[in-house]
Amino acid sequence: MMQCVSHQRGIGWRNMELTLAYEQADTITFSTMISMKRRLPATVLLSALLLAGCAEKQQPSVNLGAEGTLPVDGAQLRYWTVGNGPPVMILHGGPGIGIGYLLSELDAPGFPPEGLRWVAYDQRGSGRSTGAEDPSQINMDRFVEDLEAMRVASGQDRIALMGHSFGGLLAMHYAVKYREHLAAMILIDPDPASRALWSRHEELVEARLTESDRMLMAAISSAEGWETDPVQVENYYLAQFQAYFGNREPSVRLRLGLAQGVYGNFPATALVMRESLGDWDIFSELEGIEVPTLILTGDRSVFPLSAHEMLRSVLPASELVVLPGVGHFPHMEDPEAFATITTAFLASVTNGAGSEGAVSN
Repeated sequence: MMQCVSHQRGIGWRNMELTLAYEQADTITFSTMISMKRRLPATVLLSALLLAGCAEKQQPSVNLGAEGTLPVDGAQLRYWTVGNGPPVMILHGGPGIGIGYLLSELDAPGFPPEGLRWVAYDQRGSGRSTGAEDPSQINMDRFVEDLEAMRVASGQDRIALMGHSFGGLLAMHYAVKYREHLAAMILIDPDPASRALWSRHEELVEARLTESDRMLMAAISSAEGWETDPVQVENYYLAQFQAYFGNREPSVRLRLGLAQGVYGNFPATALVMRESLGDWDIFSELEGIEVPTLILTGDRSVFPLSAHEMLRSVLPASELVVLPGVGHFPHMEDPEAFATITTAFLASVTNGAGSEGAVSN
């Protein structure tokens, strides 16, 4: 009979032969990791499937197909699944944009890791999901409950979360309320845990915009009715998002898919959400949450590194990895490093974390 054991310290990277670097420092660079010549045995990733008996409060499974719609309190949430095994919930940024820009990069060779399953969905009032018609429901409490509804629908007692930008902030709020259902978090250049730190990105983005960026944005916004044309709205924000990249070359792959989403979701949902959040600061609420967490950012992020360092300091089972030359889209700007680091992290969680930190099936 397999025995499930709990995590006592850190996130189990020792299983990945990373002991030395993680004993010496909490913040590491990708070059440090590469120099250690990690080896990931195939059995490590498959071990997630052996943890089926670890969940203490398994809930009845709802069969989530390859794609579909989950009705949740007045909204229809569109979802997609890829792979087989315990789920990793993918949380997009924005909000309002939808999961397409993120899933297109994660639905690639080697992803999801063998033995795991991506469960991606468009948040309320985002992408192809409905719900923006009721602004009173566009708030963080509601979004956390929507995520919880997705977990229940997956039939899993414990899940892992992978959140980018706003999706990282959503994951943090979920951890505050539902830490008992959370096995691990991957936070990809997440929104800082306070508005004061988050708002500092606006000045940096403005400074990084080139003359060409500004001319294109001005040309689009000078056209009558451009704000009601999803194609022109997308072009405007694609020009603005150039400043979010540390390495601009991959930005040609960025697609927001606004024309395929519910009309008016973006930027309306983002504006309502930011207003509803007010002057948020959840550092104290996150303090002491012992959920294995990978914070992955770049040294060209639009957010101050101090914000991610503060997050690492309040989450005792977290690690911070900083990629050189990378901005707000690590999964696009350095996909090889992103794949290596996230796969190793997920393997470490599924391999040795047991009932307190393992993705359950």
